[in-house]
Amino acid sequence: MATAIEKQTVKWLAEFIGVSPTYGGILVSGGNMANLTGFLAARTAKAPKSMKEDGLANAAGEMVFYCSKATHTWIEKAAVLFGHGSKAIRWIPTNTDNKMNTTVLLQTINEDLNNGKNPFLVIGNAGDVSTGVVDNLSEIAIICKAHNLWFHIDGAYGIPAAVIPQYKNLFDGIKEADSIALDPHKWLYAPLEAGCILVKNPQHLVDTYSAHPVYYNFDNGTDEPTLNYYEYGFQNSRGFRALKVWMALQQVGKNGYIKMINEDIELSQLLFDEAQKHEELEAVTQNLSITTLRYVPYNYAQDERMNETYLNTLNEKLLNELQRGGEVFLSNAVVAEKYCLRACIVNFRTSKKDIQEVVEIIVREGRKTYEKLEIK
Repeated sequence: MATAIEKQTVKWLAEFIGVSPTYGGILVSGGNMANLTGFLAARTAKAPKSMKEDGLANAAGEMVFYCSKATHTWIEKAAVLFGHGSKAIRWIPTNTDNKMNTTVLLQTINEDLNNGKNPFLVIGNAGDVSTGVVDNLSEIAIICKAHNLWFHIDGAYGIPAAVIPQYKNLFDGIKEADSIALDPHKWLYAPLEAGCILVKNPQHLVDTYSAHPVYYNFDNGTDEPTLNYYEYGFQNSRGFRALKVWMALQQVGKNGYIKMINEDIELSQLLFDEAQKHEELEAVTQNLSITTLRYVPYNYAQDERMNETYLNTLNEKLLNELQRGGEVFLSNAVVAEKYCLRACIVNFRTSKKDIQEVVEIIVREGRKTYEKLEIK
């Protein structure tokens, strides 16, 4: 029963974000594990077949991979823990809109090929961790196809927004992805733990994770081949993570999620607009349900002693005060060298009243922090 429900859940999640229900996958603990699971599937698919016996050190040419500078730190974990080393990461700069610069991506791949490296993977962001920006996935897909590279999308946070008709174009290119990571415990409102990796050809998961020691005895004599999820990921013993996601998808339905996710985006836009109107706030970015902003004292322009370094220090101290205060919890983002307060709205209970209160609290605590912080 648990296997049947997980299989159905994976199929529904694929259909939900707009890719083929033939994608296979597995429920994991969260975004880190979903991305790591996809990373190893990519490496197995693109490495020499002898690598399982000979090891990474004996592979022809250093295996390298590409991601934007806005990519989550999971990629550094993958590089270190899976034996590549952090120097194997090619950090591609972003444009002014915080999207991966695909021109530089293509140049870097060609340089690596000319230098005898072995490129195998490109990661695109579908809602980057700091600002919620979605990379130009269709351009990345074209580059991957031209160079026979695995195309992985980190959609842990943002990819559920692909279900909303007016945002669908943002995610053009996801159907070309070889693997996609998403987190139902983020924007599908499921309790922890609930991550998911989707793979276009699920045989790549089996090739990576399956083992058949003599003490494993599974009868495959039925009409439909037995699906054993231990062959799809790291774990043998697993909890029944799929149940809560399966139940929510049934209870809420596609239209319910469209309504709730869209409301989160609208509330994020409201916060951005309110920050723009306020003389002591600077609205910096707004993408999907993430808004970044910062507190700027009302006399900033008149005081020559206040510079960007001071504002960064002020907002960092303000963030610490807000987190300690317990009225509102914001995180941080550094955008174009500006230290910002970051609000990510992924709760269907958040209201317009909450947004107004957030603005009031930031300004009130911003003034207090400014009064305490000496200008040097």
